[in-house]
Amino acid sequence: MPEQQFGGQYLHEDITSMAAAYAFHICMNHPFLDGNKRAATAAMIAFLSDNGWKFDATADEAEPAILQLAAGSLDKLEFTNWAREHMHEKPKMELRDFFRTLDATRLQSFLRAWNQASAHSEFDASIAEARDYCPLVSVLEQQIIDASRAEKKDDVASSGVQLMLLVSLYRIAEDMGYEW
Repeated sequence: MPEQQFGGQYLHEDITSMAAAYAFHICMNHPFLDGNKRAATAAMIAFLSDNGWKFDATADEAEPAILQLAAGSLDKLEFTNWAREHMHEKPKMELRDFFRTLDATRLQSFLRAWNQASAHSEFDASIAEARDYCPLVSVLEQQIIDASRAEKKDDVASSGVQLMLLVSLYRIAEDMGYEW
């Protein structure tokens, strides 16, 4: 159904409505003995991903909508509108373009924010998250630990600044919608 056309025009106007149509029709037509709601959700997410989009809803947000869809209390248009609010197009910017558009003011605001006491837990959470995708974070953390033990304050400060810069770049890219 999502790829249906009439006169060379798709019946669903855009990628988001096509993705929602996959979920709707799989969920409502019960093509499987079991797992139709899971298959509907997976088809929607896979279609979005294949076309450069991301589904943002958490499982806790999506479950009620899918259950309402399956129960018939959400029609296709209502589900499409709900789903559209939980999708975004992934950035298509190359790394060189990311750095070209990087704004010094934005970077400085991140660096300043990390120095505020209220931001320490957020910074720690960002480090933990970035550590999974960037091995250099762990290397810098170890350098800070080693320099602290050796009482080399300049090395602690240098590695700390590098860590703050790296985590700030990570967070800015993530805020722009990049996935790791």
